[in-house]
Amino acid sequence: MREFTIRDIYSFANGVIKTNVDDTRLTDYTISRDQVNSLYGLLELGYKGMLYLNITGRQDWFSVLNPENNSEFYPSVSGSFVFSEILPEAEWLSYGKLRGSWARVGSANGVSPYEGTLLYGLVQNQFNGQTLGTIPSTTSPNRSLTPFTVTEKELGLEARLFNSKVRLDIAAYEKITTDQILNVQVSNASGYLDTKRNIGSLQNRGMELMVEVVPVQYTNFKWTTSFNTALNTTEVLALAPGVNRFTVQSFSGNEFIGSLVYEVGLPLNQLSARTYQRNENGQIVVNDNGTLIATAQNVNFGSALPKWTGGWVNTLSYKNLSLMVHVDFKAGGKILSSTALNGLRQGHTKASLVGRREGETGVVFDAVYANGERNTSAVNPQDFYTGYRNAQIADPFIFKSDFVKLRNIMLSYDLTSWVKNRVKFIQGLALSASCRNVAILYKDLADLDPEAFASSGDNRVGYEQTSLPTTRNYSINLNVKF
Repeated sequence: MREFTIRDIYSFANGVIKTNVDDTRLTDYTISRDQVNSLYGLLELGYKGMLYLNITGRQDWFSVLNPENNSEFYPSVSGSFVFSEILPEAEWLSYGKLRGSWARVGSANGVSPYEGTLLYGLVQNQFNGQTLGTIPSTTSPNRSLTPFTVTEKELGLEARLFNSKVRLDIAAYEKITTDQILNVQVSNASGYLDTKRNIGSLQNRGMELMVEVVPVQYTNFKWTTSFNTALNTTEVLALAPGVNRFTVQSFSGNEFIGSLVYEVGLPLNQLSARTYQRNENGQIVVNDNGTLIATAQNVNFGSALPKWTGGWVNTLSYKNLSLMVHVDFKAGGKILSSTALNGLRQGHTKASLVGRREGETGVVFDAVYANGERNTSAVNPQDFYTGYRNAQIADPFIFKSDFVKLRNIMLSYDLTSWVKNRVKFIQGLALSASCRNVAILYKDLADLDPEAFASSGDNRVGYEQTSLPTTRNYSINLNVKF
């Protein structure tokens, strides 16, 4: 590399005379830096071991935003009342506490370095011996972006009863996100495809519950059972003025089908796609040749977010031997499976056998013609199943994300008492064997694990594509304390 078009810019694209133009190590590189600077303050007050008050304040400066808009102050207040301190005569109450909190936090996640600045680039290949300039990004810079804000309120109760044989923790919360940073399409006549804007107000509400009980306890044996669960509901409160529906991510094109959308008044992250055309009686309508007809517009199939999650842990202890069994679950969400779509249209799933079995001459779909008569047309299976992608119909590929799993089993033995008498500098020794992802006890999604998503980003939640099988892990552990 020698001779440069623009002074003091030492890059490959700026060079007049280039060698090794096919070496991507020279042409494909980026250098960026982002930083968050913060000041934090904390005040803690307590009164007679019964009343507590915590106040915090944090000032953040985000380097990825315009200096005129990049600073926000985030306060929080939390308090608790240990009411068991005023009930000493209540022998059944070992401990009791009421708590409450309010907090505001924020972030500039979703904004990359220099996105708020109009950038210029240099075209790698010259034109008539001249280096050409370009605007490399298709996203219009927005210098007015501010951090999004999350405001959360929570009330809770903690209690330990009957000499701590029963433990209870229950909480209710509300979380509202405002000024979320999302990409918004703009007219391509501007030279850009989209721009980032602060739009949207989102709400999460829910309750969390944990109950732990020791139903059996003797000198050498103890059984502890613990159940925890959380119920969460979401809603899109508002988008940009005049906008009631916003596409977060489109899965059509190379990813074949559907999209993820926000719609005002509905839960977050709606899976959206075309569905079967139906008549006034709700019957599916097909063409005269038996092929599929899609609706003119997308419909929502439900939220990709689970409403209900939880787990159940049982621990049985006999002397130094302990057995732990953990079951967990999720319910209330939806999945759009690209693997199910591709397996069907390529003939790799059981569902694709319809129309190909002995004695069948094609797929005769359970539907009616436009005149209401029963469909009798047999369609070549490959043509029929490929029609789902062509028509963008998602019905056969929408599944519940519900599952119940035997998550963990662990057997452990505590050797501390044995080793202390022999090796003075060892304070603890435990040997354990465990298995994780033991079994899926229930699921709706065929052939796949509802958790094994190739993509897990917020803008791809609920979309499954070419997921790998879940692994079952076995381990043996030796824990030594000195």
